[in-house]
Amino acid sequence: MAKRNLENEEQELNLTPLIDCVFLLLIFFMVTTVFKQPYTLQVQLPEAVKASQIEEKKLVGTVTIDGRIEINRNIVTSGELETVLMREKQDTGSLTLILRTDQQTRHKHMLEMLQVAKRVGVEKIVLATDDQQVTVSQE
Repeated sequence: MAKRNLENEEQELNLTPLIDCVFLLLIFFMVTTVFKQPYTLQVQLPEAVKASQIEEKKLVGTVTIDGRIEINRNIVTSGELETVLMREKQDTGSLTLILRTDQQTRHKHMLEMLQVAKRVGVEKIVLATDDQQVTVSQE
């Protein structure tokens, strides 16, 4: 009888090391995860048929319908736009400005951003768009 009880006890599975490994993996993924910082101003980007993604660090400017401006996720006023754009240009070392505007943004707000960018030495301006799923139908 003593032999049977010993065999039954040996068949139990010890889950403590498995739980430790799961917690270590959880902590590892929590520590190494990088969260994308959301844009402060939300705009509805226009759609584009052809688009290319830019890989290197760039200047990003956002203009809303009512003329609010954001440079690299920092909300700025029209008066401080030039100094902030110059500072961000020096920090990133980029000569390219990605301009995010709402579909309904007035041209005067965009033109103001373009003129200031030209004054501070931005050489290339790219308009940000959402990708459009293009379907070709054959009739």
